[in-house]
Amino acid sequence: MSAAVVVMAVCIALVLLLLGVTLALAVGRIVRGPTILDRMIGSDMVLTTVLLVIAAAMVLRRDLTAVPVLVVIAATSVFATIAVARAVTPSSDPSDEGSDVTTPEHAIEEEP
Repeated sequence: MSAAVVVMAVCIALVLLLLGVTLALAVGRIVRGPTILDRMIGSDMVLTTVLLVIAAAMVLRRDLTAVPVLVVIAATSVFATIAVARAVTPSSDPSDEGSDVTTPEHAIEEEP
C-alpha cells in the first residue's frame, strides 16, 4: 500500500467524521429549538450536510449522475427557508392582525 492511499484513506475518514459531527450538532439544534428559526437553521444544516455527503461520494466515484439530486436538495432548502422567512416576517398590511409579531412563538393570543 502506497503512502498516497493511506493519506487518502485518513482524509476520507476525517471528512466523514467531521460531517457526522456537523449532522449531530444540526439535529441537536432542531431538537433543542426553542424557536422556529432555530429549527430552520438546523434543518438547513442537515440538508447542507446531506448535500456535501452526496457531493463527496460523487467526487470519490468520479460519477456525475447524482447532480439532479443535489439540485433538488438545494432547491428544497432554499424554498423552505423562504417559506419560513415569509411566515415569521410581519406583514406590511396594517389591517393584518398580529402585524407587530416577528415569530409565531411571540404571538399574543387575544381573549374573546
